[in-house]
Amino acid sequence: MPYVPTAVSTGFRALSAVAPPLAIRLGTRAFWHVGPPAPVRPVDRAVHERATRGTVRVAGDRIVTYRWGDAGAPRVLLVHGWRHRASRLAALVRAFEDAGLAVVSFDGVAHGDSSGRRMSALDQVAAMHAVQEVEGTFAGVVGHSVGGLAAGLALHDGFAADRFATLSTSTGFDAVAEAFLRLAGLPDRLHDRFCDHVALSFPGGVTDARARIDLVAHPVPAGLPTLFVQDVDDRMVGPVQARRLHAAHPGSELLVTSGLGHNRILDDHDVLDAVVDHITARNGARSAARFPASTASS
Repeated sequence: MPYVPTAVSTGFRALSAVAPPLAIRLGTRAFWHVGPPAPVRPVDRAVHERATRGTVRVAGDRIVTYRWGDAGAPRVLLVHGWRHRASRLAALVRAFEDAGLAVVSFDGVAHGDSSGRRMSALDQVAAMHAVQEVEGTFAGVVGHSVGGLAAGLALHDGFAADRFATLSTSTGFDAVAEAFLRLAGLPDRLHDRFCDHVALSFPGGVTDARARIDLVAHPVPAGLPTLFVQDVDDRMVGPVQARRLHAAHPGSELLVTSGLGHNRILDDHDVLDAVVDHITARNGARSAARFPASTASS
């Protein structure tokens, strides 16, 4: 989700009061703004540089792929979120390698070293299917933020994987728009008009994005072992959405943490252990839900 500076949100708040249509148009432009590719973090540099690179094509865009580990080992696919790149999942790469799995990831459209100008959850879905044509079935899929949403939608549509875990993931299109409106300073009363305007401007001429991008209405296949991980201090995605996803996926597991926010959750050792345990089915069945005592009823 795009970062919205305080000065910009103040301007949107004022503009929405006097010229709502203009606020919606400018808000939509900001919503789609990707900005320059995120650099590889120094802490992730070693993992990034030792990957074996490849490419796949999605609707004319060149998608850069990455592979780590023994080519003969079971593989897990990692799917990054907005304004990130595959290397941001380096801690997960190391954790899965330590568990004996090979890892595959990719830079989404308009992210990292891939080409393109705009990226949506459906672009991530298309990239996943393109990667699967090359790599085959995966032992597991792990997604973060919009990458988690895309991974769930891809699994609903037939992407082949044995297990699924997602971190900091929203329920769908409307939830992402709601979070953006809040951060941008646009009032809730503009929600439906804003969603409709964003949907009309969707990449690739998609006409039903608002309905399609909904992981509650389009859950992963029944019986697919699924773990949702969410932090109560995430300003982008709140625990209520994780609970809705958990409820929409009978038999799924839910882990709610605190103090990690939207992105630090990717580097937390306990979270990494939980995700690896789930994908590899280590240590038996985990509890269906874990909440910090202070937030169990929130």
